Amino acid sequence: MDGIHFLSHEEVCTLTGAKTKAGQLLVLKRNGIRHTIKRSGWPCVLASALTGEPVAATEKPKWQPRLVG
Repeated sequence: MDGIHFLSHEEVCTLTGAKTKAGQLLVLKRNGIRHTIKRSGWPCVLASALTGEPVAATEKPKWQPRLVG
């Protein structure tokens, strides 16, 4: 998968069967679908939340002490 893919507003409407913010949030919560809420108040769903594909996470660099020399 190249990057992160979010569902469009129309796709979220189709998925939930609701066109309102409150209706969409209610359906997503009831069905346990992971989502976030955008600044505008609308739900935002990752495609991987539905397909089960893992999102490639970048590895954190391991801590190494600075050597005084």
